[in-house]
Amino acid sequence: MKKHLLSFAIATLTLGFTACEDVPAPYTVNSGNGEQPTSGVLLEETFSSSLGSFAAINVVGNYSWAVSYSCAQVTSYVDTDGDGTKENNAAESWLVGPKLDFSKIESAHVSFEYILRYANASEVKSNYQVLVSSDYSNSPASATWTALNFNATQGSDWDTWYNTGKLNIPAEFMGKPEVTVALCYKANAKAATWEVKNLKVETGEGDTPGEGGGEGGGEEAGVKELPYAEAFSTTLGGFKNYTTSGSGEWIIDFSTAKATGYDNASKVTTAGTYYLVSPEISLAGQTEAHVAYEYILRYDKGQENQQLYISTSFDETKPAEGWVLLNGTHTEGVDWTNFAKADIAIPAEYMGKNIRLAFRYNTNAESGSTWEVKNFSIAAGKPGEEQGGGNENPGGGEDVGDPSQSNGDFENWTGGKPNNWTTTSTAGNASLSQSTDAHGGKYAVEVGGTNSANKRLGYKEMKLPAGTYTMTFYTKAASATGGSVRPGYVPIKDDGSVGSYVYGDYTNDLTQGEWVLVSHEFTLSAETTVCLVIMNSKNPGGNVLIDDFTLTDGTGKVYIK
Repeated sequence: MKKHLLSFAIATLTLGFTACEDVPAPYTVNSGNGEQPTSGVLLEETFSSSLGSFAAINVVGNYSWAVSYSCAQVTSYVDTDGDGTKENNAAESWLVGPKLDFSKIESAHVSFEYILRYANASEVKSNYQVLVSSDYSNSPASATWTALNFNATQGSDWDTWYNTGKLNIPAEFMGKPEVTVALCYKANAKAATWEVKNLKVETGEGDTPGEGGGEGGGEEAGVKELPYAEAFSTTLGGFKNYTTSGSGEWIIDFSTAKATGYDNASKVTTAGTYYLVSPEISLAGQTEAHVAYEYILRYDKGQENQQLYISTSFDETKPAEGWVLLNGTHTEGVDWTNFAKADIAIPAEYMGKNIRLAFRYNTNAESGSTWEVKNFSIAAGKPGEEQGGGNENPGGGEDVGDPSQSNGDFENWTGGKPNNWTTTSTAGNASLSQSTDAHGGKYAVEVGGTNSANKRLGYKEMKLPAGTYTMTFYTKAASATGGSVRPGYVPIKDDGSVGSYVYGDYTNDLTQGEWVLVSHEFTLSAETTVCLVIMNSKNPGGNVLIDDFTLTDGTGKVYIK
């Protein structure tokens, strides 16, 4: 493991990297004529060898941002006494950017890549913030700050970087002559490590709250509809931690959601009770539904210590109350390889209601179990019925065409689904149906929408070589509700889970009367397995039609037509 090898290195490095040091371009915030640019990149720092134009400022403690492992890093988990034992230390450490002139800027956003580890889940939103100010001088405490919509995803290794997406800077800062962007790290009883690289401030609209890139970053905030799934491979997704006694929490480890009171390093078990609570899930219109997941349970000390609950009245101020036991029997395993499967019918009295589900773990201070959970899903139907991760087709349609075609024209259908437009990952989660209101040929695909969540049409997973690609397609609204779409792609990891979604621009104000051509260009720096997606935005959330999709590369080679 690469981290925490030199306890005093962070404080020492801070003295060596100052905001005045010469660094490789780019880090200049002004254009060549001495004026702030009015479009494009306003500020860019890689943090690969220096903090560049940023300043590290400590408010609590002396645990500064510094360059380490080719990124800006901060932690207050250090050896302060020099006895070789690291401790959690209280801290408030700022990484403050230069003043930017927004006098002629109409919209702007911030983005960067990051790794966050060892944070208390309940403190992620409050202790690791991206902020902006128009009255900053030299003291963070004396300025007025506005927090951007950043809710970090915790990582499970030091190799997987997450992307913030485009963090929108509020309109109130546009037109201001001195705008400052800063990152603020805080530590209380537990000190995390936060790493940041490739930070940019750019002109243009950012993501609507809840639209950010990054798996589990809240892209589909609000009430979930069936089917809903979380792999727990790299993030807890829409689930949240609630520790109701003692200490401890659910974490991502070994590509699962894991709960245990036992710390392997210290060989100590810490008492605690913690719930992993799902987002609100709608069972409106359902007559049957079931929840399924895979798990490993080791060192069981009693079935009452690992249970699945259901509730229609969850109150986050009283997270231990209002639950009804749904599954209290889990089989103890004999290794860390073979997962058991649970598939439970949801009782009839919950049909038509909004529910939450929770995995409850408990341990005393003497000894406790370890419980790992993955591939959670809730879907319509009875236990054992396959619902998939999306791409349901309630609308039906005739089987037509040639299954061997790439099917960008949506003329080829099997089993009521457009051939090749079903994903094995969660990338494609929309309800699809066959439509005869086509741009070309006989058929188009109608992509279901809802105003509670974004829905995605996804092309099957495909491996593409490094290069620049262009997606084109025609779209229009399927109803008077109107529509909004956004093209992009998502990398698919080796375990089949999705990475961070990478989107282009929105195409808004779609109507029923006009087909609109959408074109989006993206670049892959290396060979990558991806799912191409078209997001049907929850704003306004109406159904949309898609037809005549193509994918070509910079040489003119056609991949989908």
